[in-house]
Amino acid sequence: MATTLMRLRIQLFAATLLLVFATAAVSFAAQGQEAGTQQQAEAENTSNDKPLQLAPVVVTAEKRSENVQEIPSSISVISDMQMTDSGITDIEELSSLTPNLFISNWGSRSNSFIFIRGIGAVNNDPAVGYYVDDVSYMNSGAFDSNLYDIERIEVLRGPQGTLYGRNSLGGVINIVTKEPDNETHAGLTQRFGNYNLYETELYVRKPIINDKLFLGLSGNYQKHDGYSHNDYLDEDGDNLKSLNGRAHLRWMPSQDLDVILTVDGERIDDGAYPITRLSQVKNDPHRYSHDTSGSDERDSFGTSLRTKYDAEALTITSITSYRHYDDRVYNDQDFMPIPMMTSKQNLHDSQVTQEFRFASPKDNGNWKWLGGLYGFYHERDDNLILDFAPGVMLPTVGVTSDTDSIVDTMGTAVFGQATYTLFDKLDLTAGLRLDYERSAIDYENKLNGMQATKFDDSVNNNSLLPKFQIAYHLTDDVMTYATISRGYRSGGFNTAFLKTSDRTFDPEYSWNYELGAKTSWFNNRVNFNAAAFYITIEDQQVTTTLPNANTVIRNAGKSHNMGFELEGNAILFEGLTAEANFGYTYAEFTKYKDGSTDYKDNQAPFVPRYTYLGALQYRRPLIKEFNYLWNTGSLDLFARAEVQGTGPFYWDVANNLKQDPYEIFNFRVGFETEYFDIIAWCRNAFDKKYAKIAFDSGAGYALGQAGDPQTFGLTLRARF
Repeated sequence: MATTLMRLRIQLFAATLLLVFATAAVSFAAQGQEAGTQQQAEAENTSNDKPLQLAPVVVTAEKRSENVQEIPSSISVISDMQMTDSGITDIEELSSLTPNLFISNWGSRSNSFIFIRGIGAVNNDPAVGYYVDDVSYMNSGAFDSNLYDIERIEVLRGPQGTLYGRNSLGGVINIVTKEPDNETHAGLTQRFGNYNLYETELYVRKPIINDKLFLGLSGNYQKHDGYSHNDYLDEDGDNLKSLNGRAHLRWMPSQDLDVILTVDGERIDDGAYPITRLSQVKNDPHRYSHDTSGSDERDSFGTSLRTKYDAEALTITSITSYRHYDDRVYNDQDFMPIPMMTSKQNLHDSQVTQEFRFASPKDNGNWKWLGGLYGFYHERDDNLILDFAPGVMLPTVGVTSDTDSIVDTMGTAVFGQATYTLFDKLDLTAGLRLDYERSAIDYENKLNGMQATKFDDSVNNNSLLPKFQIAYHLTDDVMTYATISRGYRSGGFNTAFLKTSDRTFDPEYSWNYELGAKTSWFNNRVNFNAAAFYITIEDQQVTTTLPNANTVIRNAGKSHNMGFELEGNAILFEGLTAEANFGYTYAEFTKYKDGSTDYKDNQAPFVPRYTYLGALQYRRPLIKEFNYLWNTGSLDLFARAEVQGTGPFYWDVANNLKQDPYEIFNFRVGFETEYFDIIAWCRNAFDKKYAKIAFDSGAGYALGQAGDPQTFGLTLRARF
């Protein structure tokens, strides 16, 4: 009965949204037939009111500033206003606004499985590039961090090898933080909610010397009780506490030179791994029984120096960065209330990167080009201790497996991309990147203090990553394009219990074929974009679970993915806007044998058949002259309702563990003024039950973790 009611709610919401779009479209078309090309002139000349138009969105997705509607690629952009309106505070919530993006954050913050168009990673190097202010995060364990003081987030779908290189064959998530300038900005946001949620966010940006020197400071503190309760120990298992900070120092000694020094840090202290039997996740979620408390403690630090010089003939950009984090995770590895196995992992991860870019000036006629050099050094020191109780591995003696692995990777790349425009309508683009890297491992495993396995090894990876693209501007508001591009994920080492044949795995490659269109309608009152893709993957890296609960990566398969994305947003009436997107992906193995088991024609795991979003948002003045404290201004009503849908998918390559389709409803309503807001919100309003992860225990039953329950609260926001 509950499932039927939920489906009725979805159908009603979708029908309403479709009706509104259809009514608006008919209305717009009628207006267009009557007013013709004079519509904009009349709106501007006969009225003091501005015409209803969507604001242009400028992005740096292709490492230069461009209007997103003029970039021939499938890109979703979430602005700071959209993040505020939809209440996005972390990377997992980002997936709700982006078609064909699936993010599963489970266990601890070091587990972020990110998939775009069905391409992602499970316990190996990421297949989706993750960048913050032009700096690559090379380890996916650092992806799940609070989002605060963000200018925009750009999600690029499809291989981005030419400009971004290794480990971006699925796409790229590019986060741009806010920079200080000549204006003083300051603000404070306070969130309260159930599960004792308490979150504070603050920022200040101001000039120190006008036109020359600027400072920006921002920070975030968050805590809440756990969503899941450990019945055996009578405690919350996934409580959260984190502290983040960021500082920008910007120097502009001349109009042509812009230098920004950024420093950021993070400290988290969370509960971890509220894993239980999948049957309980489905029937009685957020309850489990472990005899050992799980924890995740992380300290991270990063700094970068970006220098940009606009010369007469070209623009030169240099980005130098250093990042480091320590992650300490402890958990009950048997996920039961009996002492069988525990896991303790200490990870030290450091990286240094340097990129030089050279780009054509803004006004360069028919030519637009960009090239550069890139280099990095990445060190990962991983210590994993597994304690097995007596009777698990040996009849009467406990066993401690202590594994140390140090992996050093260095790489270089040279890249370039150029676009030539013919007849002011036809853009021809070609790009190429040459990547080279060398990885070396120092590995040692001890059992009860006695050396069991020790080896040193190294691998070399190199790749050519081309891109070919053609775009045609039918009108100023309609562009079509076709793209062929290659993606690449580097090979590496396994650090679990090893057979000699499993010590290394090879790189993974993909070819992406894409057709798309970007359109604006009714004097930029409606944007509608579409893309269709077909992807082939060679030497696919597949993660397999071992009997000791570790994982090993093998080049065991080939696959192909196909699908499409639709995105639209519109101003329906003054104050009322709509957002909608739909993504469809079908991903299956075309060649994959693991021993005697053939997984050919099975669907790839972690790939929802579809994702969608439908949202209506209303913002209108209630009182045009509202007196508050030190000023007078309007008091606005704000309301937003959205539904996020996730289609069916499998958690495993055998297609034995299936997640049924589910939908999440979110609501926000409140009041806004120029200087302060008060917003009431509710996420997962109908407390939909679903799993964040599921996997085979190896003991004849499946394990999993429940998705987030219904949460609600109040947000207070002040701007100074």
